[in-house]
Amino acid sequence: MTSAVTRFAGVTSTNTVSFQPPYSGAQHATLLLREHPRHGKDVILTIDRGQILCRSYEACNVLVRFDDQKPVTYSGVGPADNSTESVFIRNYPKFIASLKKAKRVRISVNIYQEGAPVFEFDVSDFDERKYRSQPK
Repeated sequence: MTSAVTRFAGVTSTNTVSFQPPYSGAQHATLLLREHPRHGKDVILTIDRGQILCRSYEACNVLVRFDDQKPVTYSGVGPADNSTESVFIRNYPKFIASLKKAKRVRISVNIYQEGAPVFEFDVSDFDERKYRSQPK
């Protein structure tokens, strides 16, 4: 509704996971960076189907590993609409600083009745200049 610019950068996981019915079948995850004029800067992990165990009103843990560094626990929160396919990973500045130096990012989050599968992302082509200069 305004002329303000929203920016996105996204990458699909290089691996797939398979869940039990009713969410069966191979699926990828997507890692998104978003800069929104009203909502601010976000790191968002989404899955195609399933239930990420992270509520909009209660923080959860998201385990993130950049390249071969030690895994780091980030705080996550579910979306305000209470949908279950996304988690917002907090501490955007820390995440983006590590992402810019990495070639690979692995993220693990608890999924209802599926444990905590690991999704792997090739981020070697991430170029912050393109992300900043491309309005979407």
